[in-house]
Amino acid sequence: MADKNQMSPLSYRLAGWYGMLFSVCFLIYGGVKIVLSILDRNYSDLGTPIVFTIVGLVLISISIAYRDSRKWGWYGLIAVNGLVIITTIVVYSHYIDIILLALSAAALVFLLVRPTREYLLNRH
Repeated sequence: MADKNQMSPLSYRLAGWYGMLFSVCFLIYGGVKIVLSILDRNYSDLGTPIVFTIVGLVLISISIAYRDSRKWGWYGLIAVNGLVIITTIVVYSHYIDIILLALSAAALVFLLVRPTREYLLNRH
């Protein structure tokens, strides 16, 4: 029997990997900032890293649900990438925002192309 990942379309796998990488970035940033704040004994700035870590955990759960072919994971990734695109357009401040915009737009396209929708939505 073929492996589940080998049967899935490339667009499905690329969108899933981007979701995982995006959420891991939030987790790493939040975790490192928390550790550095504790090592510096600067407890007044712990709020933002804790929020980043919580958001990273929520995003990783959405990405895992998408990987497990759950519809709510697909909807969640669409919402997250849409929010990233809207936020990047509204709050444009640096060239890295353009890179993030392009990556999220590509992930959104991968989520909405026919092979991904058929693979995910017609499985059950």
